[in-house]
Amino acid sequence: MIVRLLGLMIAGAVAYLMLRGWPGWLPDLLRACLAVLALVLALGWWTSGKQSAKHDLPTAQAARKPGWLDFLSIGLGLLVVECAFLWILSAAPEPLEQFAITMEEQFRPEAAERRAKLATGTQVSGNWLWQEEGRRVLPNRTDLKPGPKPEVFVRLVNAEDAEEMLKRQVYVRSFAMSRFEKGVWSGDEGDVKTLRADGDGWIRIGDSSEQEILHEVFVGKGDKGRDVFTALQGARAVRLPSLRVVSEGISYLPEVGEVDGYEYLASSVSLRLSDLPVSARAAEMSDFTAVDGRIERLGQRIAGEGALLDKLRRIEAYLKENYVYSLRTENKQDLDPMENFLFEEKRGHCEFFATAAALMAKGLGAEVRVAYGWAGGQFFDANNTFVFRARDAHAWVEVKAENNVWIVMDPTPPIAFGGNEKPNLADAGETLPDLDEIFEDEESAFGSDRGNLPQVALILTATFGVAMFVVFLLRTKLPEAMAGATAVSIEGRRDAGYISAWRRAFKKRSASSSQGTTLRCQIRELESAPMFADELLEYHYAVRYEQRLPDRKVERELERQIRLWEETRE
Repeated sequence: MIVRLLGLMIAGAVAYLMLRGWPGWLPDLLRACLAVLALVLALGWWTSGKQSAKHDLPTAQAARKPGWLDFLSIGLGLLVVECAFLWILSAAPEPLEQFAITMEEQFRPEAAERRAKLATGTQVSGNWLWQEEGRRVLPNRTDLKPGPKPEVFVRLVNAEDAEEMLKRQVYVRSFAMSRFEKGVWSGDEGDVKTLRADGDGWIRIGDSSEQEILHEVFVGKGDKGRDVFTALQGARAVRLPSLRVVSEGISYLPEVGEVDGYEYLASSVSLRLSDLPVSARAAEMSDFTAVDGRIERLGQRIAGEGALLDKLRRIEAYLKENYVYSLRTENKQDLDPMENFLFEEKRGHCEFFATAAALMAKGLGAEVRVAYGWAGGQFFDANNTFVFRARDAHAWVEVKAENNVWIVMDPTPPIAFGGNEKPNLADAGETLPDLDEIFEDEESAFGSDRGNLPQVALILTATFGVAMFVVFLLRTKLPEAMAGATAVSIEGRRDAGYISAWRRAFKKRSASSSQGTTLRCQIRELESAPMFADELLEYHYAVRYEQRLPDRKVERELERQIRLWEETRE
């Protein structure tokens, strides 16, 4: 029993390691299937030696005790069902969804048109930030599933900068938009200009400062042909031949031909509302686009009295403390996204928090914009590098302070970053991802078997199905002694062991030949019942009808007593 228990524990540990990703060269799906198989076989081995209590309730008994081939076939059967179900889940939704859309367009055209306007699709990558070039539509409902694919690498040139950066959240900004109209964020319409590098190869885009952090950016090319300038928030300079500025918050990188991505130096000074001194002031707009009256009134109530920066800090804190962060929003009443977020559902992802804060700030006269990029990330100390993945995609508010400096106002609750408002540190021994992972599609970032999941699931279903059929044939063809070490059929037990010994002895001790009667009836026919009769009856009927497992020691003792009883007659 102890050996079987240890085996079960070892199998559980192996299954756990497989589900955690070991060995790494196996596809995720195959590892999961093997983990299930290991647990089933271990459970089968463990139960094969488990003795039933003597006084268990009577239940129907199988013709024979199950052996290892039985449990192997059951395990393979479970894997067949598991893989087939996975294939259905991975292959069926798209055609079924298309069929439903077709039916809706045919019989409910108005609903189909409304759904098309409201649908946002399932998001899987940080690229959702750049939904449309120059525009960002605030979704009515969401079901975001960002993945682990690396999207931006930021290497600090000076290692000493890391100590200060690791004390708080790190933001990498890709673009920012300041116009919000009918649920759509867009950039300011201004004069497009091209900035050229100076004699040292630098483009200065902000006032120089001793606090600037010099860093190297690695980012892949987008699929829309125009790539936005990306750097640590508060960029002041970049080492590029040119930069095309289309609005104050959006700049395009120069064309670089057929390469897969960009690599350049930049310097930044990232400031937050809490960094500004009490005497600092936020820039105020003399005229600005009016926001929804209900949102403006809510912002004024939350902001209270005092300086504009103090009011913005109160709005930031209020949204963090009173609204729920969630990647899924339902908006069952098809309300305006902001109305649903602020007054109805009161939950959403970072873009809802940033939009709400920006609109409230606009209502107070502050000059703000919503910035899109990444936040948090993972820091690899050995390489002095931050890695930002698709799941780190983020949106926040930038407030314009005096001297035309844009500072961070982030109203999203810390739970969005796992409850920690600091970057995550890579574990000891964890290696920096390969830069080439930036250029992989999102599917390949999950593992080698996820890009063609339906095909892999179908192949595994067929493979495990064939294996199950082979094991089933072996189970029926092989002798029962090979199918299970303790497998003994009822029919076999009638002609072997203590029963065989009893039948021989009964034939000699009794004048009648009641071979077809029960053991109890045979004992009653005897003139004098043997001393072991009660023990024999109790054990025999417990094994035959009360699901007690055979005990070889008891059977050998009964067989010995029966033979002695038979010999005394002779």
